[in-house]
Amino acid sequence: MPASRQIRLHSAGYRCRILTLAVVAWLVSASASAADSLPSITADALELAVASQQASVPERPALYVGSTLKGAVLRDVRVWIDRQPVVRYQFSEAQARALNAGGLWRLAVLPGDGAAHHLVAEFRASQDDGQLQHQLIVAQLDRSLVGGAGVAQMLVIGGGGLLHHADLALASVGSDALAREADTLLAGGEPFAAAVRYALAPGVDPLRVQAARAALGLVAADAPTVPLLSQFNAVLAAGGDVDAGLKQVADGSAVRDVGLSVKDLANVTRGYRALRAGQHDEATTAFRAVRSPGPYSNAALLGLGWTYLVPHRGLVAAADIPLRPSGADAVAQARRASPFRYLQAVAEGAHADDVRAALVPWVELIGRDPLDPAVQEGMLVVPYALDHVGAHRQALDYYSRAVQKLEAARTTLKQAAADVDGGRELGDVDARDADARSGWSRQLVERRDDQLAVPVRSLIDAPAVAAALHDYRQLQEIDRVLSADEDRLDASGADLRARISALRRRVAMARDASAAQARAAMHDELARLDRQTSVYLAEAEFAIARLYDRAPHGDGS
Repeated sequence: MPASRQIRLHSAGYRCRILTLAVVAWLVSASASAADSLPSITADALELAVASQQASVPERPALYVGSTLKGAVLRDVRVWIDRQPVVRYQFSEAQARALNAGGLWRLAVLPGDGAAHHLVAEFRASQDDGQLQHQLIVAQLDRSLVGGAGVAQMLVIGGGGLLHHADLALASVGSDALAREADTLLAGGEPFAAAVRYALAPGVDPLRVQAARAALGLVAADAPTVPLLSQFNAVLAAGGDVDAGLKQVADGSAVRDVGLSVKDLANVTRGYRALRAGQHDEATTAFRAVRSPGPYSNAALLGLGWTYLVPHRGLVAAADIPLRPSGADAVAQARRASPFRYLQAVAEGAHADDVRAALVPWVELIGRDPLDPAVQEGMLVVPYALDHVGAHRQALDYYSRAVQKLEAARTTLKQAAADVDGGRELGDVDARDADARSGWSRQLVERRDDQLAVPVRSLIDAPAVAAALHDYRQLQEIDRVLSADEDRLDASGADLRARISALRRRVAMARDASAAQARAAMHDELARLDRQTSVYLAEAEFAIARLYDRAPHGDGS
């Protein structure tokens, strides 16, 4: 085991995420050079989708859900009609915030027979307090529903203070339902479907239409999240009072998911800077403000554990410290940056309590994505902490588990490379984008019940992969909408059906080109992840060897 564990910022990984967020602004110009560019296909598809939906057979009335919750966000909704389960939908953070801002979500179609039906609906919501753990509340509606042709209904979720009162009511939907539904679709990462609904809705604010078209690359982006990202990059580049600048970005308002991600990134960066400076309270506040699940929740859990081990003195060294120092100077530097001065020090009293407190978020962390560098680091800091409270046997067990998990991760990477060639990785993306049960699937974020997406989530951090996947996913969304439109057209829509069929062939050709680019970029990223995992595997094996060869170096900490 090295003389100490370092607190790593994983700056390369974070910079990669920054580029992933910023790459959207570059996509339009990169795509425009193609003969049949993505903006050209998107513009034609939007015009055709609007025309076909205007001409298609009217749908049965819809059941929507809306929210007036204050200080809380909707997590999921379940609906039963005549005792039969109709739908259960889990809302992403971005979708839930869009609902609170006035958006709607279409849950299901209603019976249009004019008869009375038994409706049961249930929702779960949680406090919107920025904590990593949330307290849930459940409310239920049980009433009679009369199905009538063309009459849409809305479940309205609202109430006062979440812990004191929450309710679920049923109301009629107004003429702005399509525009409000489009707001939630746009926030949830379905800009093409949103743009179609905006075009069909009467009297829509042009700024909302502009936002959807910008997300599709049809016009220059002018979303409120772009200045937020630019501000984050400017803060890091300018120097000076970086902490104040990061706090300003973290406190900035943003509804779109990319804006929330920038806020999380600012909080994680701010937390690690405070941790190095020994600002315990500031670091704890910053890490706890990061959303979970989310792209930075793993890094936040890792940092939150370190706040207990270095509560007030911080880290002396700002640069990365070698994991296996070579030479006396490097060893001394590593020890000065460590919570423990000696390799075999055993904490006592309040210090031991701090170590045990650090284990709480770290044990939560190591059950997550084994390809995430924060999780891999967690696999090593858990036994590091156990060793320093005298739990040497448990430390050895956790190091052994780390070796097993990291070896399994390398096997996963090898299989992922084969899956990329076989089309499974892009198939996983397709399945999640088309998931009618969850808005989280489309975000490709960490979920305990979604282990198949682990390689995909790890790959999309690479800017080259993100760029190709952006085009690929947009083309797939266009094709899904056009396919549904084609199915809804009756015999009178033969001309529109032929035009849709021709456009879908253009979409397929462009999609194949984007898929080939994505596969090439994925292979490059898989090779990088394998190198990273190999480093952590070697470190875990080295730590086991040190535990078997223990020699006293002191009795303090």
